[in-house]
Amino acid sequence: MNQVILETLFNAHCARLLDEARTMLYDAEEARDVVSELFAELLQRMPDVEPGHELAYLSESVRNRCRNILARKTLTEKVTHLYALEQQTMTGEEETEWLDCLHAFIHTGLTTAQQRVFQLRFGEDKKYREIAAELGISEVAVYKHLVAALTRIKNHFKS
Repeated sequence: MNQVILETLFNAHCARLLDEARTMLYDAEEARDVVSELFAELLQRMPDVEPGHELAYLSESVRNRCRNILARKTLTEKVTHLYALEQQTMTGEEETEWLDCLHAFIHTGLTTAQQRVFQLRFGEDKKYREIAAELGISEVAVYKHLVAALTRIKNHFKS
């Protein structure tokens, strides 16, 4: 791709792409890295994109990169990033205390099925299909258990 065209795309869409990445990652620095890496890669190799669909391609690329980052994070990192959204500044001791409370609630406030699905999804980073096969349930049931678990966790820590 022509460097001038790429610079034009960068100038036109960078702010929006950064917002999308920040929304998914809750981390401005990681968001900048995602967008910068995308454009650096595009400078080397730009796939054929139908004219007028550049923003859609860039947005989807950013979302995919963010999903890949999130998939690699551990449960602790995911939970810590979720609560960073609330702009709470916790000391290391407060964060440890909060994570201990979370783990305790997972073991006492969730059903056995919700605990198992939650652990397989976030602790072992398994896909819905893998969880369903391992537990002998449908992917829809996996989804429902996760939604119920996350809703209970969210409601518990709101109050």
